[in-house]
Amino acid sequence: MGPRPVNLLPVAEREPSAPPTLGGAAGSRDEPGASASEGGSDPLSRPLPSVDMPLLRGQVRAERAKRLALGIALGVGALGALAFAILGSDLSFGGDEEEPEAPIEEPAALATGPLEPLPEDALFAEEPLEAVEPEEPPPPPEPEPVESEDGLQRFETQFGDALGFRPALVAAGLSSNECADVEQALDGVLDFRRCRPEDRIVYERDPAGELVGLEYHDEATSYVVVQRDDEGALEAERVERELETQRVARSGVVRTSLGDAIENAGLGRTLVGVFVEVFDGKVNFSTQARAGDRFRVLVEEERLEGEFLRWGQVHALEYTGQRAGELRAFWFHPRGQERGNWYDETGRELRGSWLRVPCRYDRISSPFDPRRMHPILRRIHPHNGVDFAASTGTPVWAAADGTVTWAGPKGANGNLVSIRHEGGYMTHYAHLHRIQRGIRCGVRVDQRQLIGAVGTTGRSTGPHLHFGLKRNGRFLDPMEVLNGPGRMLPAGQLGRFRRRMRELRAELEAAGEEPAEGEERGG
Repeated sequence: MGPRPVNLLPVAEREPSAPPTLGGAAGSRDEPGASASEGGSDPLSRPLPSVDMPLLRGQVRAERAKRLALGIALGVGALGALAFAILGSDLSFGGDEEEPEAPIEEPAALATGPLEPLPEDALFAEEPLEAVEPEEPPPPPEPEPVESEDGLQRFETQFGDALGFRPALVAAGLSSNECADVEQALDGVLDFRRCRPEDRIVYERDPAGELVGLEYHDEATSYVVVQRDDEGALEAERVERELETQRVARSGVVRTSLGDAIENAGLGRTLVGVFVEVFDGKVNFSTQARAGDRFRVLVEEERLEGEFLRWGQVHALEYTGQRAGELRAFWFHPRGQERGNWYDETGRELRGSWLRVPCRYDRISSPFDPRRMHPILRRIHPHNGVDFAASTGTPVWAAADGTVTWAGPKGANGNLVSIRHEGGYMTHYAHLHRIQRGIRCGVRVDQRQLIGAVGTTGRSTGPHLHFGLKRNGRFLDPMEVLNGPGRMLPAGQLGRFRRRMRELRAELEAAGEEPAEGEERGG
């Protein structure tokens, strides 16, 4: 049994209580009259501390909060009473004074006689308004049929402002069942998400009104045909249009820039990228082009039904400049290879076994620099590659043959493709907008194979391609290391190449220095 608590209060301040017994305080808390033998040494029966003992810190805060709340309540009540008194006095101002009563006048004698009818203008009876139902927009007019030579009715309309492919077919005059059959046939042939308002829908019906076939014209060089097979089911395929191609030679003189000179020669500015790509490593057109430099180009002109469509394959290039010297390139497709390449007059590849520039770019936004100040982190951070600024979606090619070791998101690099090459080399292509379908780990790729598109994913300030080159674990500057001398054509291909080169060179040299005045130009 523990020691009994000691009451430290002075004797004079102690409250009078019954004399203690040998068992402690008499009775329990619930039954004051219980004996000590029943309660024993119950702690609840011990004397309570004096009410004059200081409160704990938490109790003091609680008391202060109660007092503050009470004071605020009393203050609000007092303000409310004062406001009510003031407003009440304003409302009753002058109410104690009694105004003199006006004398009551007796009504004049009412006129007797028949009442005159009110004029019609004074009648204000309103007629009930009729509910006007909103008019539904009229359905789009169905195209007028045109009789064809074989007795079929031919209908033609545009995709228009339809919200989808099926609504466009319904607006063109097809039934729900016919729309479902056409959509099923076009599955995998036509991407319904790429339909445009100017696309044309053409279909035919037989004399019985049954759908015979349908054409969807969405591209200039091809269209989709839906027709019935031997069993009557609809099937679809894409049909390529026949293009007229002709090689034409153009020449020009650089006065302000290569792009302006090419445009003045009647060519599209997109051909500037061909010059930059082919002669990369030989001349830097952004810094070494000079006024008075001359160029010639031999290119295919593609026409559709007699109308100019676009510029096609470039077959020969020539550039003569003060800083560049005389450069010539000829396109040749060796037998047994999947694609052609650019060669000089000796039969050696111009591009070499590596692409120093794996995309067509506008400018180099950041060169290789181990001590670069990072534009986002704002600290010295090595830039182990070259940034090529280009528009989002610009194609990105593999710099050389190799095997993909990574294809997907990777931290600050965004969408990244890494390729392992011979000789211990690795190339990295970062911040891609998208990765080409089929590019994944373990896939073998060839030089100039499309692997993705320029973007700005990851830690990036704008659309560009970060191109990194590593050899045996050490980063190198691709602008200094890559694009060595290319491979020579095999001896068995040289004779065929030289005959082809002489033919292209003769056509190229036939182009004048300036385009003839008034000459009709495509594009």
